[in-house]
Amino acid sequence: MNIRLRSGVLGLGVAAIAAAGLATVAPTRAEEPKTGGTFKLVGAGDVYSFDPASARTAALFLHRGLTRTLLAFPTSDDAAVAGAPVADLAEAVPEAEEGGLVYRFTIREGAQWGSDPARQITAEDAVRGFKRLCNPVQPTYAPTYYIGIISGFAEFCQGFAAVSPEVDAIRDYIQNNDVAGLEIEDDRTLKITLEQPTPDFLSILALMSSAPVAAEMLDHLPNSPDFRRNYVSSGPYQVEDYVLNESVSLERNPAWNADSDPLRKAYVDRIEVAFGTPDAGKTQRMIEASDIDGYFDLSIATADLTRIMANPEDPQLLQFADGAVNPALVLNIQSPNNNGALANPLVRQAISHAVNKAAVVQVGGGPAVKRPTAQILTSNVDGYEEFDLYPTPDSEGDAAKAKAMLAEAGYPNGVELKFSYAAGGRYELYAAALQADLAKAGVNLIMQPAPSRTVYTQMYQNKNAVRGGAWDLGMTSVKPDWVGDSARTMIVPMFHGEACESSSTNWICYNNPEVNALIDAALTATSGEEAAEAWRKADRLIMADAPIIPLITGKISLYASARLRNTSINLLFNNVDPTLVWLDE
Repeated sequence: MNIRLRSGVLGLGVAAIAAAGLATVAPTRAEEPKTGGTFKLVGAGDVYSFDPASARTAALFLHRGLTRTLLAFPTSDDAAVAGAPVADLAEAVPEAEEGGLVYRFTIREGAQWGSDPARQITAEDAVRGFKRLCNPVQPTYAPTYYIGIISGFAEFCQGFAAVSPEVDAIRDYIQNNDVAGLEIEDDRTLKITLEQPTPDFLSILALMSSAPVAAEMLDHLPNSPDFRRNYVSSGPYQVEDYVLNESVSLERNPAWNADSDPLRKAYVDRIEVAFGTPDAGKTQRMIEASDIDGYFDLSIATADLTRIMANPEDPQLLQFADGAVNPALVLNIQSPNNNGALANPLVRQAISHAVNKAAVVQVGGGPAVKRPTAQILTSNVDGYEEFDLYPTPDSEGDAAKAKAMLAEAGYPNGVELKFSYAAGGRYELYAAALQADLAKAGVNLIMQPAPSRTVYTQMYQNKNAVRGGAWDLGMTSVKPDWVGDSARTMIVPMFHGEACESSSTNWICYNNPEVNALIDAALTATSGEEAAEAWRKADRLIMADAPIIPLITGKISLYASARLRNTSINLLFNNVDPTLVWLDE
């Protein structure tokens, strides 16, 4: 893992830095933190889902200041530290009881909701957070982390699926139905009972999806504009104003008790994010002019990065490995096009040999920040072991070998693939880089760019579009939801075939019984080492099938304004921690 941070990084000594595999860290400034001011960011667009039950990277940045969880992942430039859950709302990280089946959490006294009046956060609020996960308004990946793990959660979610997606019906179901494995022992103590020992359960609990939720939030549809504007905070900040697709501003939450929060300092008075600037180059100019302080949901454009990397010791440059494979190509094995060519593993393997990953590296910022990869798991994840089943000279592709394999598979004249991907930004550039080199191997692409939401909802997640051949090739990212024991988040959603027909993430209905068995073995392992070995084998077996072609991995590059201090990166949301930064002005 390779991170460069400016002032305020944790005090790692030389030995600790070497052990963590970190790059040289910029010198730490000696100033004392200052309180006050407004932390300003610019984003390409509004967050897709603000609701904690379904929040992803950019939304998680906001929720670091708004929402507390029983456990949380700490902000640290050491991957080993960043991947170890610590107590947040809970008084302590609990030890498993009854053979790994029971966990007890006691919520800190003095941890309060930003309600009117303020009140103690309770075990009942924690249960409510779990129950909202499988609401019928916004189906999300999150329940899969708890179904089959928390006793009775599957049955609760099955009943919830039949509920009308309306406020009153949702509230009634949550209030009048229980989950067997969620037991309120007293106002501040929650007992969680599992169906089976789960080695990564504490990490799952550190995700935002299971955050306690205030009772008032049942008055609003999940993730609706009203939900966003009226969100009841448990963190040091609260929503002051939320204009959908325009901006969000956070102000101090007067109910927040710093003594009850070991993770957040809340130095700045306000956090403001303006949406609607998809041009990373424009954002970079605003940061360099000190008009804003940083990126919200983009990273430095390739052209700017080339210029900035000429001075690699620039203290405003923040670089870190996020553990993502981005981009990766998804092959629609259900497509009837080309007489069902993509159902043939030899065709998929031929395409894997044809791609020029070196060209994609250049688009991504060059070898100083990106490198080719040939597998799903990355070095931030337990179970990672580097391998490449489809090596080519200098990762530039092997057109001759790919052509020969296509001919062997029965396609001597090549194949024509409908390539659907998100328009704009780097994905447009990645697609263009791939097109010419694939054509040399007889893989001709019909380019189908569209807005990101359209591509995902109308193409990838649309079973009729998948089976009808509306697309053959897709482009996405595969990213761990946390650092460490997170292999399930990279492999289960796309490659567990048990429920592929109803899955919104296993788009192509990939279903290999051997892979399924390895996944199940990992999920029920009795130790982290046993789980990691199963994930390692699953990664290799999936790549032998080649339903996906990982392209590159590496570092994200951000830039901070000259006044921003303590820019430690949180690897859960891949940005500076807004509750730790302070302003020198």
